[in-house]
Amino acid sequence: MGSQSFLTQMLQFFKSRVAWIIIPFAVVLPLFIKNPYHLRVLDLCLIYSIVALSVNLIVGFCGLLDFGRAAFIAIGAYTSAMLTTRLNLPFPVAFLASGLSAASVGAVLGVLGRKSAFDYLTLMTIGLGEIVRLVLLNWTFTGGALGIKDVPPPALGPFKITSFTQYYYLALACLIITYVLISRIIKTKMGRAFMAIRDDPVAAAYSGINVPRYKVYNFALASFFTGIAGCLQVHLMIYASPFLYTMDESIYVLQMPILGGLGSLPGSILGTFILIIVPEISRTFYEYRLMFLGLIMVLMMTWMPRGILGGQGVLHLIVRRFADSIGDRFKAK
Repeated sequence: MGSQSFLTQMLQFFKSRVAWIIIPFAVVLPLFIKNPYHLRVLDLCLIYSIVALSVNLIVGFCGLLDFGRAAFIAIGAYTSAMLTTRLNLPFPVAFLASGLSAASVGAVLGVLGRKSAFDYLTLMTIGLGEIVRLVLLNWTFTGGALGIKDVPPPALGPFKITSFTQYYYLALACLIITYVLISRIIKTKMGRAFMAIRDDPVAAAYSGINVPRYKVYNFALASFFTGIAGCLQVHLMIYASPFLYTMDESIYVLQMPILGGLGSLPGSILGTFILIIVPEISRTFYEYRLMFLGLIMVLMMTWMPRGILGGQGVLHLIVRRFADSIGDRFKAK
């Protein structure tokens, strides 16, 4: 029993410190990777990790279900693309505006759905995703089906980010800041309210938590981070297209924290890297990416519904089995 308790404590310590263990490795990684394509894939992993963290804030920590996250990526992407190409505003201004515009729409969605039941709120997120996609596709103001081309590279003052290596460090810095902020949020009174709503919204309401208000806060905060990820994505791809932000994209980003483990911030990043890198290993396999992702989700929901790093997840089960085997050996002696 003592060995199991010790290993459980070690597991909790590892899960809370794993991100900081990986940071030094992440900083030096581009020094050993020179292939531009590989660096671009890593850039996408970092950007989508920000999206996965925001999804986990909604699904993993507040217990809501969002099938329209691609809409908020699109809002952030198009906001930055239009501000930098049409108004020639500097990248930091466009970056902040992307987050605020997505947060504003997220707050509106939260207000509209603050008193809705779980299933109705899910349908609202699907509807919002389709509305945003159709607006981007049909309005001439957003470029219509042609999208927005020639989005300029990010510039921080006189310094322009023109290589995938430089972009890697920009995305890594944004990911670290996002991780720190969300980890701080979930430890505050607001974060505890989110988790209470996740566990039992009725009990949370009876304990004095204003459930509708905290739903609005949750959607607004998560959408801010999704918006800045959309800004980073469009400047990496130098092109904004309405065909990039579909229901498939929303399901794709929803799978990332589910695979890594709902309620686990390191798990969100791990799930993102798995779902982006594994299909890229073989380009011929890439055509079957959605089938592969669907198969992973079926297997995970059947055998490992808590994900890899979530509570009672794969890592926890491995540690428990290891602890039980050690305990049996001590008993045998």
